[in-house]
Amino acid sequence: MNQEFRFRGIEPGRLENFSDAVFALAITLLLISTTPPTTFIQIKKFAFDLIPFIMCITLIVLVWHGHFIFYYRYGLRDNKVVVLNTIFLVIMLFYVYPLKFLTKLSLFLIAIPFDIDWLKTDLRAMMVGGNMADLMIIYGLGAASVFFILVLMYRYALTKREELDLNELELFDTKTSIKTNFLLGAIPLFSVLIVLVFYNHKFAGAYAGFAYFLYGPIMAWHGKKVDEQRKKLLDKHEESEDDAAEE
Repeated sequence: MNQEFRFRGIEPGRLENFSDAVFALAITLLLISTTPPTTFIQIKKFAFDLIPFIMCITLIVLVWHGHFIFYYRYGLRDNKVVVLNTIFLVIMLFYVYPLKFLTKLSLFLIAIPFDIDWLKTDLRAMMVGGNMADLMIIYGLGAASVFFILVLMYRYALTKREELDLNELELFDTKTSIKTNFLLGAIPLFSVLIVLVFYNHKFAGAYAGFAYFLYGPIMAWHGKKVDEQRKKLLDKHEESEDDAAEE
């Protein structure tokens, strides 16, 4: 939310309202997929479910924020944006269940050393008919698709630079958003590639999971680099304004 950006979509339209309703539905699906507790054991399970629920909502809100910034910046609502937005929302709804399943499964695996019987039972039930490798492929493709659609939306905004009258700083921020979302999507795709390479290995899913730890160093490096470049651009912009004022 760089304040130097001239926001062109401050007043939300029906497209944004519809999108927000779909995001709300995604969060609702996370909640209603949990069976109401009727026994004390189920109460403990429900309390344990709170952790993956919070983690999933956090990730969904982060995706929503990137989607919100796009409309807040550009206010584009033409046919191509409608098509891209529809694909984005469809993928987002598909992404909800693999996201919760993987988050919950990861916590179960972490909790195994605590030797909790009902956790082991639930873990075995969750893995019936599949394996971690298949799950990581499904999740990775869903996560990558969400961010790559955002890449396409921001690239489309870039093609509208003249119509939107984007200045040098706004062009920089738009290109930065493209790079950021590309990196966010590239890591899940890299995870999928790892699974495919080691598919027949019993630890293929674990290897793929470690790929997501790349988010920390890569996004930190990207953020630092972008901040430095943006600061130089701002300084240049301020110097130009001072020179213009003196003239």
